[in-house]
Amino acid sequence: MIISFGWTSQYLPPLGSKDTTRRIWKPRTLKSWQKAWDEGRLVHDAVNKCMAYGGYKIGKVTLIESPTVQKLSAMPDEDVVREGDMVETVEEYIGKYFKGNAAQEVVVVRFTFEPNEKYWEVMREMGVKA
Repeated sequence: MIISFGWTSQYLPPLGSKDTTRRIWKPRTLKSWQKAWDEGRLVHDAVNKCMAYGGYKIGKVTLIESPTVQKLSAMPDEDVVREGDMVETVEEYIGKYFKGNAAQEVVVVRFTFEPNEKYWEVMREMGVKA
């Protein structure tokens, strides 16, 4: 399976702290990822954007727990850093990325990230300093 980090690839390790992502997924997508966890299929391709639109495989993610559903209002403060430290507070995170809807249910995916050579090339093209 593939997971895209279109707007947040520069926040992935080793340049950033992102080891968690929150997604609005259809139930069947969640079930597919949970099934992968249950079957021990933990390593998946990470892309910088959809491959159909010129994206590249930028590395691998390894799930560190089964993806779960959580209301944004239950997001712990430490997850601001785990989401890449792009904002200062949970409230700011919800406001910026989920239109302020703290009641929104999202899928929480926790992972480790291993970049490949293409990651570094993409980072240079984005002007991100390593």
